[in-house]
Amino acid sequence: MLETVFNQSIWGDEGFSAILSMKSIPDILKIISRDTSPPLWNIFEHLLFRYLGAEEIYIRGLSFAFFFATVIFTYKIGSFLFSRKTGFLAAILTFLNPFFFTYAFEGRMYSIMSLGVAASMYYFLRIFRNEEGIRRRDKLGYVVFTLWALYSHHFAFFAVAVQGLWWLYELTIGKRARAKKMFKIFLITGLGYLPWLYPLYTQTKMVGGGFWLGTPNLTDLRNLIYDYLAEGIKQHPYVVPFLNKGLHQIALYLVLAALLLRNWFKNFKSSFFLLLWFLLPIGATWIISQRFQSIFFNRYLLYTIPGAMLVLSSSRRRLLSPILLSLVVGLFATIDIYYFTHPTKPPFREYATYVKTVKKEGDFLINWNSKSHHLWETKYYGIGAPIYIPSGGNLPFFVGTALMEDKDIIKEIPKEVRRVGVVTSGPVDEITLPGYSEKEVKEFDELKFIWYLKSNEE
Repeated sequence: MLETVFNQSIWGDEGFSAILSMKSIPDILKIISRDTSPPLWNIFEHLLFRYLGAEEIYIRGLSFAFFFATVIFTYKIGSFLFSRKTGFLAAILTFLNPFFFTYAFEGRMYSIMSLGVAASMYYFLRIFRNEEGIRRRDKLGYVVFTLWALYSHHFAFFAVAVQGLWWLYELTIGKRARAKKMFKIFLITGLGYLPWLYPLYTQTKMVGGGFWLGTPNLTDLRNLIYDYLAEGIKQHPYVVPFLNKGLHQIALYLVLAALLLRNWFKNFKSSFFLLLWFLLPIGATWIISQRFQSIFFNRYLLYTIPGAMLVLSSSRRRLLSPILLSLVVGLFATIDIYYFTHPTKPPFREYATYVKTVKKEGDFLINWNSKSHHLWETKYYGIGAPIYIPSGGNLPFFVGTALMEDKDIIKEIPKEVRRVGVVTSGPVDEITLPGYSEKEVKEFDELKFIWYLKSNEE
């Protein structure tokens, strides 16, 4: 079977989510409250595993379903604010946006969060902009999908902040009557989030005590915006002759040109709201990361991409904009097709198959704790290998300690073991097993499997 991003191997974070989702819903809630995320993705993944199965294609299919629903709501926003043509173009650009497309198949909470944010924005706009008044289904839709977003990822709070700023504008110089009604809807939404306030508090304290992200600079800020606009996939072979530029770079130039040519004074109010959706969460997390613990990370903010694509597709100039955007669509599609047919995840399924074939009774497998461990992949693929930490010490919480059991970490290899198999993606020469000698190395791209034999039995 042709390997694509749909059926490629899972990697560490996806493995963590999958192992967690295999547990009961009460256990999921208990464990994830000690980690750094809300539980909605894992609840859906748990139900998926129960009724369909835990294969990679189902995991990625679930994420893609949420991604596609996000595209639909992008269309609905574009159609509501501008026109059906604009909504369709925004949906196409969102679907093909390289960075967004990458995470359409990720077995994590990014697509489900994006759906919650896009749907929340749609119903929020309808509450303020629908000429027929505030419909009950719009109020219900807002509450349901805002809670959906907040129970998917904590960064959804920055999307709610966008709505809060817009609500203040409407309350002071806009539609005050609707703003007052919106306040009640905010309160109902807040009540729905009360059960997760204490876990949010403890998770925030954990991150505040130390996280793995470094402080971003202005270049990081620019690069994230460029990635969201067009450069989200750089790993492809396509280079434009004479210009010596990759297709992603050409796509970015075209996007910037289309934005420059955009009629910014047409539908200014709608455009400004969409710009807030795109830029405020990015800017807020960058500023917070300068003064406090860094939280600036590209995948956490990808729900802003539909806002950017809506800006790009709306208020177009009649002459050049259609040509530029048609070229952008073509370049996005070319890049995405290459990405779809050339998976980039480490081939852990193939790796695990090999290990199962060569492992004999009495062999002992370990995870070497290099820059990262592969505990979750080994569990998912059925070749359990505890993390070997001979010096002892505690692992940082962000490597998934909330889900780890006592047997998942060992300080010494059992004395009776003669042959040890080591799982790692780090350098082989950093591995030291006293009393054992390296005998064989098997490589699967960056993954390595090394056999060690007891020295006195060579």
